[in-house]
Amino acid sequence: MRRPRLVTPPPFRETGYDPAAQVYDLEYPECDGAELDFWITEGRRFGPRLLEFAVGTGRMAVPLARQGFQITGVDTSAAMLKRAAARRAASGRSTSARLGLQRGDMRTCRLTDVYDLALVGFNSYLLLPDQSARQLTLENAAAHVRPGGAVAVDVFSATPLDATPDHEEVEFLERDPSTGRRITRERFYTYDEATHRGCSTLIYRYYDGPLLVDERRLGYSLALVTRDDVVAEFVAAGLQIDAVYGDYTRRPWRDDSPNLIVIGRTATR
Repeated sequence: MRRPRLVTPPPFRETGYDPAAQVYDLEYPECDGAELDFWITEGRRFGPRLLEFAVGTGRMAVPLARQGFQITGVDTSAAMLKRAAARRAASGRSTSARLGLQRGDMRTCRLTDVYDLALVGFNSYLLLPDQSARQLTLENAAAHVRPGGAVAVDVFSATPLDATPDHEEVEFLERDPSTGRRITRERFYTYDEATHRGCSTLIYRYYDGPLLVDERRLGYSLALVTRDDVVAEFVAAGLQIDAVYGDYTRRPWRDDSPNLIVIGRTATR
């Protein structure tokens, strides 16, 4: 019997998201379907002024602006914001006018506007380095929201499987739209017990025909948190829990839910 080939993962190194900007939209297309419907409903429930931390390439912000929301997106990555600006420009004048982009850290940025809903979607909350950083982010989000407004986070909750190393074989993605080159992706996943984080190394390879012409690496880690962790962080930030959902259809959260969506309200004065 042939044994599976053991693959040694490369040393893990956080790279930030500038190296991923060119391929991010191939991995994660624009927000639509149930995910978009969820945020549209929340926006209509709390009000039209939205603040998105970790806006990335605008996969959520642009379709929300297209739906008529006035939204500000904040991100630390200049390359991601450049992609978001290009997506905004391609979306038409009225949508562009409703979306502002700003470079900044979601823990410390200071904006002059007041918002109805601040959101951190698509696991971005887990990219923060530790519990203290998450706490600062929630407090900063709440400080930008009107009394009685809301802060929302969408993540996954950790299970024992998340401590299991994994290796995905090369996956063929769409061609790079700017060059037409074929791109492949290889992913190595490890677990750091000391920090309780899942660490992913993604290797993107660019081919001109059969010839390998470029290779880029992205390294990022996600905090492995539970429902109780996130709820406790909301409460510590002075937010009153409004809802905890297990998916975008608003089913109650369970241990096997695909999402952990926590919404907290700011205090009324």
